[in-house]
Amino acid sequence: MDKNKEEKLVKKPNPFLYWFVCFFFELYIKIHFNLHHKGVKPKGPALILSNHTSNHDYKFIAAAHWPKRITFVATYHWFTFKKLNFWLRQMGVIPKYQFAPDMASMRKIRYALEKNNALVFIAPEGTVYSSGKLGYISPSIAKTIKVFKTPVYSSLIEGAGLGNAKWSRSSHKARIDVTTSLIITKEEATTLSVDEIMERITSSLSFNDYEYQKKYNVLVNGDDKAESIETMYYKCPNCSKEFTLFSKGNSIECSSCGAKATIEKNFHFKWNKDGLFDNYVDWYSWQLDEMKKEVLNPNFKLEEEVEYAIDKSGIDNYVKVGKGVMTLTHSGWDYKGTKEGEEVEEHDDIEDVFLATLKIGLHFELPFKKGHCRVFYPIKNGMTSMKWHLASRAFTELKAEGKI
Repeated sequence: MDKNKEEKLVKKPNPFLYWFVCFFFELYIKIHFNLHHKGVKPKGPALILSNHTSNHDYKFIAAAHWPKRITFVATYHWFTFKKLNFWLRQMGVIPKYQFAPDMASMRKIRYALEKNNALVFIAPEGTVYSSGKLGYISPSIAKTIKVFKTPVYSSLIEGAGLGNAKWSRSSHKARIDVTTSLIITKEEATTLSVDEIMERITSSLSFNDYEYQKKYNVLVNGDDKAESIETMYYKCPNCSKEFTLFSKGNSIECSSCGAKATIEKNFHFKWNKDGLFDNYVDWYSWQLDEMKKEVLNPNFKLEEEVEYAIDKSGIDNYVKVGKGVMTLTHSGWDYKGTKEGEEVEEHDDIEDVFLATLKIGLHFELPFKKGHCRVFYPIKNGMTSMKWHLASRAFTELKAEGKI
């Protein structure tokens, strides 16, 4: 398909479908999630950037800006789902390969901005970190803004991690605020440096769910708030043992040292021991810092038996195609095993894996390569997926800081 034909596939969201869906989104989200929206009303063509706090973020953005039609940019993976693909295209969603160069996506975004006068939504973190604060953002987004030379709005989402924690199997009503601001004018998109643009982005999207909870005294009801939290927090904050935590209801406990906490209505942890984290924001930061200490060791090595899976068009899930061993060292990522009936060895440099995304408790993913997403299921313990994810983040941030 030539470039012109490809670009013409970028349509405005179907107005009837978009307004119908988002009308009910707005009602449902305001009631179920207690959504509050404030700030300016964006005008296209422009980019809207937001922090990525939960899997419901697109609903919050659509509801906050309704009746404006937003052109969302989403990971290519969702377009491999046969039933979902049709509806995504009707809604004008632009597919993009996650943490990988994608010129086709860039052309479509440019087309949407220049031809459709669209409001194009991008979550520059690229994944849901669920750390309770802003995750690492690649400077490539600032370079993209300079290329497009378009106004940029920020829509800061706060509170989503409280009622919609990534580890939770169910959502809980709490409070969510979406605050929209114009952070870069069309002229500034040309004149500001990459560093200045990055400063505007990070300052406008920075948040802390712990501080937000205290500010609004947000209360979260439910008797299952802690269930599955061990899929994300694998290191005990008391004894530092790994994969010894287990949860039930609103409680989490370590089988090694007996440390036990209850998640209270204010979403703080109440421990049976002194000096431990009273919120998940600090727990995540500590766990990441501990991983960085491991990665700073030049002999760092993470190795595990995995099943290899890829996406296949028209099949609504990843398809397992092999089995082998994944190894991560300072030399990079190395998979050795089988793939579609053949013995293979695949290597990725550290610089080529900005972040290994994950589905906590199940698998981790490496960037798009050779026509497919690449997904790895730890055979022994799916909960190690979070450790692989944090290791990739540690490498990226330490390299950016010049420490490795």
